[in-house]
Amino acid sequence: MDVRTIEHTADVGFEIIAESLAEVFAGAAAGLIRVMFEGDLPDRGEKRRRLELSGPDLETLLVRWLDELAYRVQTRGEVPVRTQVGVEPSEEGYRLEAELALVPFAHLADRFAGEVKAATYHGLRIEQEDGHWRARVILDV
Repeated sequence: MDVRTIEHTADVGFEIIAESLAEVFAGAAAGLIRVMFEGDLPDRGEKRRRLELSGPDLETLLVRWLDELAYRVQTRGEVPVRTQVGVEPSEEGYRLEAELALVPFAHLADRFAGEVKAATYHGLRIEQEDGHWRARVILDV
């Protein structure tokens, strides 16, 4: 999996190239946390939480996923330092199941780079190309 920052005039974005949809969503979580925190973060979380989300399409599911993670950091004080993600088609569109390894925000507050208001639909795309998945995300900061 490869996660690269991209230039955008007013916001922050990144691209993910991965072997699977699960890796795209895990990479997006890693990209979000890289935007929000400076430096290396712990590999292990102190707590674990399960999370389930659904969406009518992959783009909506990705926005919901990133918005949920930003909410957990900024409102609940839980920083997901590692994620295990599964994404599958469902009757309603797509379903995501994840296990989050969390570190309390207070332990990382000195590395906090700033808030993310939301993931946007601007320029958002998820596509399969040449056997790989590629996604592009712009965050409103």
